[in-house]
Amino acid sequence: MIENNIIGSSKPGIQKKKFQKLKKGNINIAFEIDLHGKTIIESENFLDLWLPKLQNENKLSGIIIHGKGYGSGLEGPKLKNFVDQYLQYNSNILAYHSAQQRDGGTGAVYILLKNIN
Repeated sequence: MIENNIIGSSKPGIQKKKFQKLKKGNINIAFEIDLHGKTIIESENFLDLWLPKLQNENKLSGIIIHGKGYGSGLEGPKLKNFVDQYLQYNSNILAYHSAQQRDGGTGAVYILLKNIN
């Protein structure tokens, strides 16, 4: 069964207003990462490489497109679940939330990166 639940989380210290803006998609999308067609390992390597580069360029808000998992069969959306876990445990992620329908809905997620500059 494919789940369409909304994912979202924020780390301690992020302002409630900022998280609400993220949730509503009222952010400046400075980058877009599309993981369609990638395996979980490829996706992890890609995120490990690009997220620090984006932080260094001060591009701190964007969207990750992971798809809805329609091709995953009965096991559910593998890539979506991976992205959720990855974002939960990555210390450089301040907050994330499933995108609004206009930006891909539950097939994409908005993220806010920590400012390291």
